[in-house]
Amino acid sequence: MWSTPPRRRDPVVRTCCGERGARTCCGERGARTCCGERGSQALEFALVLPAVLLLVVLVIQVAVAGTDLVVAQGLAREAARAAAVSDDTAARAATSAAAGGRTVSVSFSPPSPGRSPGDLVTARLELRSRTFALFGAPLWIPARATMRVEDS
Repeated sequence: MWSTPPRRRDPVVRTCCGERGARTCCGERGARTCCGERGSQALEFALVLPAVLLLVVLVIQVAVAGTDLVVAQGLAREAARAAAVSDDTAARAATSAAAGGRTVSVSFSPPSPGRSPGDLVTARLELRSRTFALFGAPLWIPARATMRVEDS
């Protein structure tokens, strides 16, 4: 049976960063870094980690703002629809109920007593976004929708 000959080890002993009496470079044969560079990867990771986390939080906050923008537009459309078929008080109550407990400010033009069938009613709405709520900076998202007043 054939057997493989034992591998020869490299007889050259490299010293770590040229220090006298030191072992081979970081204890590994053919290592590329010297012992003086130990921990540099951990340090680089520690320096980059906050920037990466900030970027992730920023992307999440932008996604939340986009979602709130869509919600605000839907609420404005619903407020305009409610104002087109009823008075301002009922429309505000319907909008608050649809907002699900979120802070919302609604105004209608023209106001309720001055509308007649066929007129256009515009609902202007501001929704307080959840974006940057953790940082204490409120963001109000505006939205507007118009509907034709119907016969009551």
